[in-house]
Amino acid sequence: MVSVIGMVRYSVAASFAFPDRPDVKHKVFEDPYFSQRLAMFKGITLKSFAGQTCKDFVLLVYHSAAMPEDKKAIFAALEREYPFMKNIYIDGAKQELPQEYQRKRIMTFRIDNDDAMPADFVGKLKEIYESNNPMYDNVAFSVAQMRRIAHIAKDKYLTNTCFYISNSMGLAYLSTNGQNVMDCGNHARVIYCCPMMCLEGQGGLRVISGTNVANNFCNPHHKQTEPAVFDEQGMREVLQYEGYTNMDIQDIPILPEPC
Repeated sequence: MVSVIGMVRYSVAASFAFPDRPDVKHKVFEDPYFSQRLAMFKGITLKSFAGQTCKDFVLLVYHSAAMPEDKKAIFAALEREYPFMKNIYIDGAKQELPQEYQRKRIMTFRIDNDDAMPADFVGKLKEIYESNNPMYDNVAFSVAQMRRIAHIAKDKYLTNTCFYISNSMGLAYLSTNGQNVMDCGNHARVIYCCPMMCLEGQGGLRVISGTNVANNFCNPHHKQTEPAVFDEQGMREVLQYEGYTNMDIQDIPILPEPC
């Protein structure tokens, strides 16, 4: 039984979304959205988890059962390529754990399908889980320091760092009653619903791709640095220094005027 379980909401609706808001809806199985999102998932998210120093985890990827069969075949191939990945097809929005992963004491985390975590992330969670310290029971964990990145030209990337306690990237929850991190609801509200601890280190790479109105450089996060521009080599050196494995950042869609 794995120690740490990741949960990715790929093509299912958020249970806490606003169904009457057309601006948050996408035709997720149509291009260019599908191809662009798939490229980032493969080149950013999956590669960051393939490079984890601790391999004691599984990444559950939740899809709509309505996904066309040719698209399901793509994800079946990815599951074969990355043994830590498991596809889950569901109706509706409720993300439940498959029976084989259900247990009372459980460490789960969430990650979006275009974001990444540094190579030591799973190891941090496993250390907490295996400590058996009751101080951690029914507590949420956030690595609040994060980096944002936008691809603004063929060889230019805009980036900055900020401190965001309600970070959705890698938000984790150690439960003693079988709940998973998605049961905590909207990541921005978790801090008001249960105790939370902030972990040291780099907390994730947020891709600004223009398909999520919440992901931009205008959000006023604490200790936010001024955006800087790097060429591809310089950007890769920054990411390597911060503990990320080699990712396909060139596959991030170009967004000439990120907000």
